[in-house]
Amino acid sequence: MDAVSRSTARFARFVARRALLIVCLLVIGSLAVGCNNSDARDVSASKLDVSNPRLVTIQETGERSFSGTLINNNAKAVSIVQVDVGLYDATGARVGTTMIEVENVPANSEKTFRGPLNVDYPVAKARVLSVATP
Repeated sequence: MDAVSRSTARFARFVARRALLIVCLLVIGSLAVGCNNSDARDVSASKLDVSNPRLVTIQETGERSFSGTLINNNAKAVSIVQVDVGLYDATGARVGTTMIEVENVPANSEKTFRGPLNVDYPVAKARVLSVATP
């Protein structure tokens, strides 16, 4: 075998190993995604709800927050729930929204939450627009 043939054979082995590595990584990645999706299918956003929604203003500091109780009627715990809250002025016009993340909600249970309203405009009312899992 001459030097050119050996070099070509070495390059072919390098390319084959690289291709095998890429295929293995793709298979492992798809298995990981598949496992994650099966857990997500077991949790239904329609079985999540918020009760006791409250807009709170601390008089001394003026700090505003939104709080409530997240109800998880799923048979599985939920790692993260996103509560989308609409913010309204005194006339009832929507002036903005905020999203509050609630973490680690056990199966078939409730968890209280509170999230700050970091906005500079007047908010007189707040209402839950949606509850979702990412």
